[in-house]
Amino acid sequence: MLYTLTLQRITPVTPDTVHLVFDRPAGYDFLPGQANHWGLDIPGFRDAGKPFTITSLPDQDRLEFVIKIYNTAEHPDHDGVTERIGRLKPGDKVFVDGPSGDIRDRGPGVFVAGGAGVTPFIPILLQRQRAGEVGGSTLIFSNKCEADIILRDTWESMDGLRSIFVTTEEDGPLHRDEIDAGFIDEMVGFDNRFYVCGPPPMMRAVIADLRAYGVPEEQIVVESKWLEG
Repeated sequence: MLYTLTLQRITPVTPDTVHLVFDRPAGYDFLPGQANHWGLDIPGFRDAGKPFTITSLPDQDRLEFVIKIYNTAEHPDHDGVTERIGRLKPGDKVFVDGPSGDIRDRGPGVFVAGGAGVTPFIPILLQRQRAGEVGGSTLIFSNKCEADIILRDTWESMDGLRSIFVTTEEDGPLHRDEIDAGFIDEMVGFDNRFYVCGPPPMMRAVIADLRAYGVPEEQIVVESKWLEG
C-alpha cells in the first residue's frame, strides 16, 4: 500500500543534509529505527523506491526525515533522488510504502554511525532520552569533517549519552582515519551490544571487526542483509 505525504517544511541541518516534516496519514504506525521507500511526484522519480529512515517518534502527529543530499555531478553513483528531494518545497508530495527494516531498540549499547547512517539512531536515542534510559549508551559518529556532524548539539545535550565524534578528512582533535578494532577496543571495548549503520565499506569493516573479537551475532543490530554470508 502506498501513502501520499505532503511536505510541511524543509530546513537545513548541515551543509548537505535537510530536515523534512510531512503530515502523517491516519493509521501509519511504525517503530523507532524503521524506514520507508520513497517515490517523488516528479516524472521519472515516481517509483524511485529509495529508503529513508523515519526520524520522528511513533506518538507524534507528523513524519520527519533527515536526508543527506547528493549532487549527482559530484556523486555520479547516485541516481538523483536525493538531489531532487533537496529541491522540494512545502506543498509538494511524495509517495511512501509502509515502514520496514531490522534496526530496533534492543537496549543500551554502542551506536556506530557513519554520515547519514546515524538516522536510524535518532528516534531510538530520542525515545530512550524521553524515557530516561539513555545512560549506558555511546554514540561513535564518523564524518568527513566537523561541519557534517548531524544533530551534534542534540547528542551533546543528551544526559547520559557518551558521544565520540570522528572526522576522516579534516585534521584536528576529532581526526582519525577510520573506526577500526583498535579504536573500538580503546573507546568502549567489545563486551557491548553494537548498533551499526553507515556506508557499505564502513559496515563491512566494523561488522568484521566485531565478529573477529567475539561479539555474538545477537549483539550486533544492523539490517539483516549485513549479517548474511
